[in-house]
Amino acid sequence: MPVLELREPRAPGTNCLAQDEIAVIAKHEHLTLEEAAARGAEMLREPWGHAAMRQMVWDTLTDARRRADESATLRLTELYRRTCRRYPCPHDRRTSPTRERHPFPFDERG
Repeated sequence: MPVLELREPRAPGTNCLAQDEIAVIAKHEHLTLEEAAARGAEMLREPWGHAAMRQMVWDTLTDARRRADESATLRLTELYRRTCRRYPCPHDRRTSPTRERHPFPFDERG
C-alpha cells in the first residue's frame, strides 16, 4: 500500500475522501493516487458508492489479515470502522454479497 503522510485530514482536490481512503482505492483498483482520488470522488456520487468504499477497505483489510501483517491489520481495522461510520448508506449494487466472517463484532464504541 502506498505510504502517505497524513498532514491533512482530506486529500487535496477532494471534498470528502481522506488520504488513507484514497490509498485503499489506489491499491484495490491498481491506480495512481491522483487517479484514485478522482475515481473515489466519482464513486461516492453513485447510489452504491458508500457500499463500494466499505467493500474496498474490507477487501484490503482481509488481504492484510491473510498475509498476517499485524500493523496493516490494525490500521485497516480502524479505517474500516471509520469508513462504516462515514459511509453508512446501505445501498449495494450486488444482490447476494459474500464475504468472510467479520473481523470484529460491531459495537457502538468503534
